[in-house]
Amino acid sequence: MGEERGHGGDMAGAGKPRSLVRVLVQVIGFAASIAALGWAVKMALTEENRAQLENLQNASAAQIMALVGLSFSSVAINGLIFWVVIRPVHKIRATDVISTNAIATLLAYLPFKLSLVARIAIHRKRDGVPVLTIGAWFAAMGVLMLAVLGPMALVSFVLKEVNVLWWAGVIGSVAIGVGAVIVLARAFYGERGVKRIASVGMLKGWTEKESFGRLHAGFDMIACPWSSSWAGALRMLDVLAFAGRFVVAAAVLGLPISGGDALLLGSVYFLIGVFSPFGMLGTREAGTIGAAALFGVSSAAIGAGGGDGGEGPIAAAVVFITAVEAVVNLGCAGFGVAWLRVSPGKKVLDDLVE
Repeated sequence: MGEERGHGGDMAGAGKPRSLVRVLVQVIGFAASIAALGWAVKMALTEENRAQLENLQNASAAQIMALVGLSFSSVAINGLIFWVVIRPVHKIRATDVISTNAIATLLAYLPFKLSLVARIAIHRKRDGVPVLTIGAWFAAMGVLMLAVLGPMALVSFVLKEVNVLWWAGVIGSVAIGVGAVIVLARAFYGERGVKRIASVGMLKGWTEKESFGRLHAGFDMIACPWSSSWAGALRMLDVLAFAGRFVVAAAVLGLPISGGDALLLGSVYFLIGVFSPFGMLGTREAGTIGAAALFGVSSAAIGAGGGDGGEGPIAAAVVFITAVEAVVNLGCAGFGVAWLRVSPGKKVLDDLVE
């Protein structure tokens, strides 16, 4: 008995260094992200950008409202995507999912995966969604996102310019991609899908467990044509909204930018925000500026603006977009907290704060 306790103590002791390493990695990563943000701001405020920055004073109300509206639309659209994907297996009010997404979006600026933790806690405690089903939900979101972004990236790479042919190619290829995912999922959803999976000998025992049923819900989500089709269409709108931010910001700053370049930068800005392990603050800005330089977007804007070189003009646009987005996200998160506190459901926000 004493030996067993000692062995357990050793395992607990071994776990503590690993936890400390994870915390240290997150702290260092976040510090690097803040440094990257500082570099991006420094690039935006260089002497060569003075003329562009002065254009901010002449921005029209329509341009500012367009940028605010596009930033707000990303919060709403992503919330709606979460809502339509889980709807086939779990009914949650759209306003509740959008509010949760608003809170998670603001927390995504920070490290330690606070955005993910908050989203899981709210949906598990308040909405009664099992943790494994939440995992399947996120996986379904990821599969559908790839089914949209993959075809969009391929068509954009081939055609280069956003024109009628581009629109036809994107809509057609995305429809094929999402349709293929639906067809594949329908082979494994429902009771027939469980039996098909159980026919694989080594998986039969697992299919009888409750945990499998909760994970299997991911197939039921994707297999729903209504749900997946709407998720695909909304994801396309979200990507276009990110691109629209760069179009509007460039217009305010007096920088020429093509639709294709705006789509490229908007996609990079979005994807870095999704996959950044240390929070999206700083990593998106530096990564987008670097991508612009890599693909020649910066040099094109500089050449037209009369600059001497570097990433300056694009940096100004990126930082401007982030500043507007931060204000919008703060307001949306405030609304989300207020809504979840007053709407029916288990009160979990106070527990999260504590």
